[in-house]
Amino acid sequence: MKTLSLFLLLAALVTPSIADEKMVIRFDNGDHFQGMLGGIDGESVLWKSNAIFGTQAFSLERVTDISLPPSNELELPEGNHVAVATLTNGDEVRGSLLNLTEKEIVILTSFAGELTFRRDMVAKLDIEDRPELFYVGPTGMDGWVQSDDGGWTYDAGALICEMGSSIGRDIGRHDKIKIAFDIAWKEGARFRLYTHADSDDPDEMQNGFELVCQSQYAYMRKRVTRNNRTESMTIGTTGGVREFQEREKARVEILHDLVNGRVRFILDGRIVADWREPAPIPDKMGGFIHFSADRSNDTRISRIRITSWDGTIEGEWREAPAGFLNIEEEPEDEDPKPEEENPDIVLRNGDRIEGTIAGIKDGKVRLDTSFKEFDIPVSRLRSFPLRTAEEAADPELCWEPIRRNGDVRAWFVDGGRITFQLTGLKDGALVGTSQTFGEAAFELDAFSRLEFNLYPRGYPKAGE
Repeated sequence: MKTLSLFLLLAALVTPSIADEKMVIRFDNGDHFQGMLGGIDGESVLWKSNAIFGTQAFSLERVTDISLPPSNELELPEGNHVAVATLTNGDEVRGSLLNLTEKEIVILTSFAGELTFRRDMVAKLDIEDRPELFYVGPTGMDGWVQSDDGGWTYDAGALICEMGSSIGRDIGRHDKIKIAFDIAWKEGARFRLYTHADSDDPDEMQNGFELVCQSQYAYMRKRVTRNNRTESMTIGTTGGVREFQEREKARVEILHDLVNGRVRFILDGRIVADWREPAPIPDKMGGFIHFSADRSNDTRISRIRITSWDGTIEGEWREAPAGFLNIEEEPEDEDPKPEEENPDIVLRNGDRIEGTIAGIKDGKVRLDTSFKEFDIPVSRLRSFPLRTAEEAADPELCWEPIRRNGDVRAWFVDGGRITFQLTGLKDGALVGTSQTFGEAAFELDAFSRLEFNLYPRGYPKAGE
């Protein structure tokens, strides 16, 4: 009776906004079904599908993930900034920073209201400009142009390459842009990304950029038309990209400033290369983006997010000398660089202040420095230390959440994620509990995927 009551309670899980869309459930043996989520509890999942008879209950131990139809965009709450909280377990949540105390960090989100995180479980907190959203998806084939009919298909929030071909869309020309997407492949990465293209066919592109990723190498070429001739030049190359051979998926990020020519290439959060194009000509560039893939390695593109970028470069700019091939090598048992004993507060303009955050009220931060206390808008901040190096090394002051059997990892449309114990339903939203934030209710269409069975068997269940 207990399981049945939970199923009935969670049967309303599918909200009206996504009720007509398809979900995909995947199992540990590779099987998958399209359909709809009918209910879920700690041991079973109810699944409705035309591929099976009626509604079936499957053991949750065999489920790897459920893909959800992504919303067109993930709204941000009101405010003039975006706070990015990275938790000690790698989770990442975006919203507006409301308050910060010695024990708590409060962030306002669009999908769960106010979330109060334990400060000792937040690894870092960054403040970003509120970006302009150019594209989030995919949510279908609308707006995409293919070089070959049927070369790409859409399924469960992903563009899938069925043959060697390209697919693209017009996102408009923008001087500063951030392009991020997930890509999965088989037997080595082989794909190309065309940006700022002036044609809906990459083969006809006369002005634009081409990022080539294959084997263990990546390089970027620029095409530009001068005096009725199209010239092609390499503006950056790097070797030893181990992710292309050692993995079968990655999160790709490209930061590109057309005016000053700077390009940063990032894989799974690792800065792979910094490049600079000589003699930028931004006015010649177009507004198309294209993905091109080899038919033999089952390429899948998902969680695309294209936004404005404020031009801020995190950390050191590592541009190699002209003509030099960057080769990424594994460090040889080097001791990690020690953290600064008293790390500074960094402002948006690059200024650094030694001090602490005394409090936050009405969108303003009270800074306590050696010379005076004063207020500045939250949006003027870039980053600030949550603890000293000594505190970071103290296990009593910096905790990682306990891993529990039954944890669910939910991926946001914007690429972030949050891990919690799924406990029920409240007003059509997922309800979960976590050591990091207590209890919260999440709007289901904020997520693109739910992952189950995150850890090897043998981890304790919640309450044990």
